[in-house]
Amino acid sequence: MPSPAVRRPHPRRHRLAHAALLACLLAAAQPPAQAQQPQPAAPSATRHAYDIPAGPLAPALRRAASQAGVVLSFTPAQTEGRTTAGLRGSHTAEEALSALLAGSGLALVRTEGGSYALQGGSGAHAGQSAAPQAAALCEVTVTAQAGRNAAATEGTGSYASGSVNVFKGMRSTREIPQPVTVVTRQFLDDRVLPDLHDVLQNTPGVTVDYTDSERVSYYSRGYAIDSLQVDGLSLSQSGSVFVQPDTAVLDHIEVLRGAAGMLRGSGNPSATVTMVRKRPTQDFQASAGLLAGSWDRWRAEADIGGPLNEAGTLRGRLVAVADKKHFFQKARQEERKVLYGVLEADLGPRTTLTASLQHSDLDATGAWGNLPSNLDGSPLGLPRDTYLDSAWNRWNRYNSQAFAELEHRLGDGWKLRLNTSYALLKMKNDGFKETYFSRVSGTTNPYLFNVSTSIYGGDASYQNATSAVLDGPFTLLGRRHQLVFGLDAQRIKTIATSGTGGLNPQTVDIRTWDPYTSYGESYAAVTARGAQTRTSQQGAFATARLSLADPLTAIVGARLSWWDYKAPASPSSNYSVDREVTPFAALTYDLSENLTAYGSYTGIFSPQNYYDVSGRLLDPVRGTDFETGVKGEFLGGRLNASLSLFRINNVGKGVQDTASGSPCLPHYTNGYCYINGGKTRSQGWEAEISGEVRPGWQLTAGYTDTRTRTIRDSSASAVGQPLRSADPRHQLRLFTSWRPGGALQGWTIGGGVQAQSDFYTTASGLTARQGGYAVYNAMLGYRINDRYSVQLNVNNLFDKVYFKKVDPTGTSNYYGDPRNVMVSLRARF
Repeated sequence: MPSPAVRRPHPRRHRLAHAALLACLLAAAQPPAQAQQPQPAAPSATRHAYDIPAGPLAPALRRAASQAGVVLSFTPAQTEGRTTAGLRGSHTAEEALSALLAGSGLALVRTEGGSYALQGGSGAHAGQSAAPQAAALCEVTVTAQAGRNAAATEGTGSYASGSVNVFKGMRSTREIPQPVTVVTRQFLDDRVLPDLHDVLQNTPGVTVDYTDSERVSYYSRGYAIDSLQVDGLSLSQSGSVFVQPDTAVLDHIEVLRGAAGMLRGSGNPSATVTMVRKRPTQDFQASAGLLAGSWDRWRAEADIGGPLNEAGTLRGRLVAVADKKHFFQKARQEERKVLYGVLEADLGPRTTLTASLQHSDLDATGAWGNLPSNLDGSPLGLPRDTYLDSAWNRWNRYNSQAFAELEHRLGDGWKLRLNTSYALLKMKNDGFKETYFSRVSGTTNPYLFNVSTSIYGGDASYQNATSAVLDGPFTLLGRRHQLVFGLDAQRIKTIATSGTGGLNPQTVDIRTWDPYTSYGESYAAVTARGAQTRTSQQGAFATARLSLADPLTAIVGARLSWWDYKAPASPSSNYSVDREVTPFAALTYDLSENLTAYGSYTGIFSPQNYYDVSGRLLDPVRGTDFETGVKGEFLGGRLNASLSLFRINNVGKGVQDTASGSPCLPHYTNGYCYINGGKTRSQGWEAEISGEVRPGWQLTAGYTDTRTRTIRDSSASAVGQPLRSADPRHQLRLFTSWRPGGALQGWTIGGGVQAQSDFYTTASGLTARQGGYAVYNAMLGYRINDRYSVQLNVNNLFDKVYFKKVDPTGTSNYYGDPRNVMVSLRARF
């Protein structure tokens, strides 16, 4: 049966979106005329943070050009034997390059096409005029390209990022009218955070939730984070087959809090997590690391990259990881292998092609559930090392990803980027066999449980994503503005699990449970194939960043989306949304050289598959996200700070229509139909600071105060309650490191805290609660020489006992990790 389509976008939002699109289209008419002007394009005023040491001139110039995202051409003869004093702080591209050239006898010239070249020196082209020189240089030059590397944090030594790409165009965090947290490479190394799960536990405003040990969900502002991106393209977590991304392959992670529907279509107003992978370096680099830790933890990393030909126009990088560890629960363990390779080729002075492959393999015993509560919902008091599963359990899977990007720099600052990716997330053959515990019905003995075995297989997720983004500056009414146009699409085919459960049932007393000996392994063949579902989404978007006055900038935009879901085995579940318009508008005002105030409005839509009494599918949930705040950039861009307030209203959530009667046939044989009757709200404030407070002292700290509640629902008991009582209202995430000089030269001393207020869950009239707590962490590092360094990390320094998830009736009580120690040795070549 054909999919019903929802075609009733809100009229007020249509008017806002039409106005935004009209502004973009009027502005779009300007670039061709401007691009034809013979005078050189105005240099970009975008500032980037640099930390380039003194040394040979050529690699310093290449690094600065890469960070700034500009093309710089010069001959090896021009820079041979020349050095630079280095560069530190926040600068425009032209300022940075000129500073590096100081005292070299070379001059920086800007060509008509908007790129840069060097004038002077002993090269064959010394003394020529700028334009002829640039033309000749193209035949023999080394060209520094940036692409997405302008936001790279590797090698900066900083907890702050100079720029991000969350709005499909490179911008400083100060220019983004929403809160953005950037987890830099230096922070990942100092904290030794090996995967995404560990990173988000240390990110302000994010709550980690556990369906079980392997299926982990993330929440922000009361809503599920349903948008993960890798290099700007969406990646679905896909439940039981998802492998947490390993951070060894990442340069940094960007977390944009609040709604981002204009950029990705449907979704919750929670947060968008963008992982930015490492790219090849202009110069040769290699590093290796060995880590040993508590509970028999071992990890090895290798990373090598650089130019693959003499001209440096072909570059590559390879990252490999082997990680094997046990957990604080006895008998639980996992083994992970990751291989990532990326090639980058300059097809010409303006065109760069990037292609990468990544494979992640994970074998884990897993834990299908965790510890039970007492009969009254309170903790049962089991030891932290209790593992209510079997040593022969397995949850084995792999993820493979392919990615390609073509970037062409059109001149006058305009760029076209074409991206595509393919991902396969799959359970291995005979990959899932788990022990399942459930309390004996009616028992008065809280330790008496039924245990059985479940064997499943066939899970898989096939994902394709593509995008095309055109962005650049234009001049209108004597002022410089920016435009971004884009198209994107995502298609996901999911094959559900199939198998059997309830094998080898027994009744046990969990106080005497031994995961090695208490319960024998069961065997069964899995031959059935699970049901398929297909989800697709396409969209077109445009944004204009309009400079209204020197301190005042307006940002307007909109997205037009199509969303479709099909379940061939259950046609009544098919659902589509056509031509959904999502508007966006913001104002930023520079209060001073260091401070910018902002206010923004973002539309929200999220499809929902519920039927009303007439058999019609409900409209999507729609809403608004209002943000306002102040952002600061201090000490030449080495320190960023922000203070923000937000209010999110979501309207039209499906709630039960008790007037429909139960059953409500034909769609609900055991329950009511639904109406668009729900309304929820999330509001609060957030503060964050990151970067270098003083020379050698890095700090990242974030505090969030989030209040959520249900305003309207068919259940009177739900009204006034938080959206998720499992999310703490208050969160603090802080870590700092200090690299002293003098007699302590070479040492790094660091420490931090993860603190939050209480949270609780209720079920069947019972409540389980975890009080507020703080967990402290410490690190000590020593640079042995220019090549080798050693580091000690201690997590949960004071061995705090706490639950990171509580459950009053089931088996989902999760202890936080006890105190643990890691020692790592790193070498750089």
